[in-house]
Amino acid sequence: MHKRRNVLVTGLVVLLLVLFLAPAAVFMKPESEAFSDAEHLIEPMLRLMAAAPASAANIPVEPMIDIEAAWAIEDTREEAWEPLVAGMRNGSDELGFDAESITFYCTLGMELGDSWPQIDLFAEAAGGDENLRVAWIDDYSYDFPADSIRDGWRYELLAYTDTQYQYIGLVFTGLPIVRLAVEAGTEIAQEYVPAYLSLSAAGYEPVHSGVWVHTRGGGYDKGLDKHSYRVEFHEQTGGQDKKRSVGLLGMEPDTDWLLISNASDETGMRNHLSWELWNRWNPDGDAPVLLESRMVEVFVGDEYKGLYQIMQRIREEEEMIRLGGNPDTDYLYRIIREMGIDSRPVQMRDLRFYELRLKPEGVSQKRQFDRIENYVLLNQVDPALDEETFSALAQACVDIPALMNYYAFSQAADLGYENVDNNVYIWAIRGEDGAYRYHLSPWDMDNALPNGQGTPEEQAGLNLMMRMPYQILNLDVMGSRDIYYAIWAEKRADILTDDALYQWFDAWETYINDSGAYLRETETWWGGARELNLQGICANMIDSMHNMDRQMRELWPVEEDGMLP
Repeated sequence: MHKRRNVLVTGLVVLLLVLFLAPAAVFMKPESEAFSDAEHLIEPMLRLMAAAPASAANIPVEPMIDIEAAWAIEDTREEAWEPLVAGMRNGSDELGFDAESITFYCTLGMELGDSWPQIDLFAEAAGGDENLRVAWIDDYSYDFPADSIRDGWRYELLAYTDTQYQYIGLVFTGLPIVRLAVEAGTEIAQEYVPAYLSLSAAGYEPVHSGVWVHTRGGGYDKGLDKHSYRVEFHEQTGGQDKKRSVGLLGMEPDTDWLLISNASDETGMRNHLSWELWNRWNPDGDAPVLLESRMVEVFVGDEYKGLYQIMQRIREEEEMIRLGGNPDTDYLYRIIREMGIDSRPVQMRDLRFYELRLKPEGVSQKRQFDRIENYVLLNQVDPALDEETFSALAQACVDIPALMNYYAFSQAADLGYENVDNNVYIWAIRGEDGAYRYHLSPWDMDNALPNGQGTPEEQAGLNLMMRMPYQILNLDVMGSRDIYYAIWAEKRADILTDDALYQWFDAWETYINDSGAYLRETETWWGGARELNLQGICANMIDSMHNMDRQMRELWPVEEDGMLP
């Protein structure tokens, strides 16, 4: 009798625990699983994909009608104040839409010559009005495509139903177009929400996909309502939601991609140019975190958001392995500003915040930051180490050639405070001798490249804020000066010549201006439409290179001065 009662009580307790813990289990799941049910993820993405222009825009746009026919349509209908056209596509390419100006944007690429490509426009009726018709009013074929794209000319079409009419605009652009849509009432914030993304670009198959999306940027208020986003691509197979890898604009496939707004940079180009310089700096691919990116124009919902950088994400474990490291033994840290701190372990050491990104399994909380101790010692502003102790420690725990490569790049790219006390990866990799050695790599470079502020003396020249490499060069640890000079001389004879720098900046300036995108970017966010001008950055960078040549000779003299330009 007592045994039966005990079994019954035990069963009731277990049942209550299950009922109590079941809801909590949803929140304890990894984020990639927590929203995998139809209500939160699959059904919204399916609805968004079904409503996207790629699927729903099936009304062919008619050839041009003359002005008298347009006036006749006006005379028998009321002007519509809400959009009559919900979306448009050119073949399989979706057009971006800005509802405020009732303007669609169609990408055609940058290599058209004097002839227009075939344009097959289809419209989607807002509200499902099957009586919608759309016809051209302006004839774009009289214009040169390059002029039309560069100057952002707006061509009019007439949309009308049995009772209403509306003039809508169409602008051709040279850059790829990204459309990002969520369901009405859904806000894109710091947590993932289901969404739909399309990417249209000349020369590439269009991308139409369900995604998860959230804002990113560490809470840094840039003063503009122009957010950066992280998107994770998904597909629905057999009623199940799964991640999928997608290659974008010729870049390697991945499940996760970044849309960087560069809202703190009026040029919109510093971060992209700096990552390109980092890639060009390391053509053999043996440096950590070599990322590609492309420039695009972004629309979120029915709103034009401007010039963006679509970028590969940093795959930290893969990068560690590529460096010769092992996630089972090695560590990754990041220097970060306080405002960017989230749920990861962080310690403040010598007035800097160090964030733990990767660590071996089973490492105690006490040991999590042990591997960063020597880095902190070598970088102290008020040195706690005498020269002999510093030299011995640097030889034991720093990959000197890799550090000299990074330090030379940091000088060329003008990585100032933003990439000294913030946005720096520190890789602690154990070597064959069992000792851990530090490697550095960039994280974010949106404030890199000379900005022209201050006097020429203040603006151009060596940045001595990085304590560790500066002191290593002062003491010529392991022949670091010869290593540094050899790297610098190689780059100064190749990608850092005056002519090479001018051609590089000029090519990008021409490309962005010819796309028409910068006119829209500056009109939307920077007080008035104007063309991109990178010549100031270029001139400052060229001056800086020459000043660095002179300062290096003064600070770190070598026997064979001919190594420098």
